[in-house]
Amino acid sequence: MVVSFGALGNPLWTREVQSLAKLHRQYSKDGLVVVAVFQDQDKKAVKAFAQKQKLSFIITIDQKSLKGAERYKISTMPTTYFLDRQHKVAWVQVGFSETAEPAYRKQAARLIQFR
Repeated sequence: MVVSFGALGNPLWTREVQSLAKLHRQYSKDGLVVVAVFQDQDKKAVKAFAQKQKLSFIITIDQKSLKGAERYKISTMPTTYFLDRQHKVAWVQVGFSETAEPAYRKQAARLIQFR
């Protein structure tokens, strides 16, 4: 499972979800679940963003209490967690850069291998 936290208006988040969409297309057939957790309260804006980006993976909005961000100790966005089958953190990417995509593929393949 891949869980990524980010916010609308953050250009790194936009690039992040585009990478997650590629990851989802490549590995969902092998059982990889991708979840984007938006740190925004405007449901219409999140829906419009998801439609514009043609996101086909799970998206959710962290509620006003930001329990998800609190639980995962998010201090920088985007932050992406790769979780094993027991939902233990296997790898974390803080922020986003061009080097993230190959690392994402490597980590996803690793998770699929131990499925």
